Amino acid sequence: MIHFAEAVLPGHPDKFCDRVADAIVAEAIKADPEAFAQIEVGVWSDEAWISGTIVSRHEMAHTPTEILVNVGLSIGLNATNHIDATRYRVRDVVCQYREDPTEGRKVCDDQSIVVGYAGYDIHTRFLPPEQYAVHTLVTQLWQDCLSGELQGCGPDGKLLMTMREEANHWVIEKILVTLQHPKHMALLDMTLGVHQSLQKCYLAMQQRDSRWQQNWGDIEILVNPNGPLWRAGSDGDNGQTGRKLVMDYYGPRIALGGGALAGKHPAHIDRMAARCARNAAIEAVKAGTKDCTIRLAYAPNTNVPLQEIWEMERGGLKPRNGYFNFDAMLSKTSCLEFQNEIGVGVYGWKLD
Repeated sequence: MIHFAEAVLPGHPDKFCDRVADAIVAEAIKADPEAFAQIEVGVWSDEAWISGTIVSRHEMAHTPTEILVNVGLSIGLNATNHIDATRYRVRDVVCQYREDPTEGRKVCDDQSIVVGYAGYDIHTRFLPPEQYAVHTLVTQLWQDCLSGELQGCGPDGKLLMTMREEANHWVIEKILVTLQHPKHMALLDMTLGVHQSLQKCYLAMQQRDSRWQQNWGDIEILVNPNGPLWRAGSDGDNGQTGRKLVMDYYGPRIALGGGALAGKHPAHIDRMAARCARNAAIEAVKAGTKDCTIRLAYAPNTNVPLQEIWEMERGGLKPRNGYFNFDAMLSKTSCLEFQNEIGVGVYGWKLD
């Protein structure tokens, strides 16, 4: 069986928008732990748009525009890059209200369909192995862009991988990398750095888990097949919050529910229920089932799911009744912890 997986670096326009949206939500919660926020961000060329709502009893320390610039600078969108975050022309139309944000928050206030999945084992973080591998590889690429063989490259880039699954072993067949690099860097030097970074990471994966059986030299590696890429970021592609849901969840193999993650308050039903379903699926796999998929549907003003469907083999363990009740999930959601989780997908993967 052939599987595909994709991941991007934090300077990819869509992911940049996700990080900015989450950073604004986190800033609102920092000002008022009970604040409510939902944010959308879009970028194109040197233009940026921020919209949404923030309800808080206290003013944020930084404006949405300042947060966008700070996030950009933190990942390398500065004067040395083709996109300089300080030069974005930002249109901020976020509606900010100084009100009690807890009014009406005791019931589910939106409809939602969410999916929670877990499979395999701890060595793949209970993810499909191709999804685990692609994020492991892209995380290594980003680390080497910051302080390794690829220093100065990025922050825009992406990685696509194909993997063949045969019984209990996995064969990576192809890896495609498209990576932004400084204008003065020779494409050959950048390509060599990419190979060294990926090889180092892959050999470490093999050492931790013998199921990765392909020899490194037999993996086809493609690097920047369109040639040099120094004009990247929002100059080469527009970006928008929420367009990377497949990689934020479990990859293309597992069906999505439909709820957004980035820019949503951590107690919003989309985000909160998706993470609770993921945690419940992990516990079912730990209890003995091979894999587990949980599907939930919610309606506004109804705290109990309209439908709760479990797909798993015998041996799994379901949580107690009421686990997916809105009130029960809300009591377990720490909004303050969210400040340290910018850029985290539903399965808790953070690309620092």
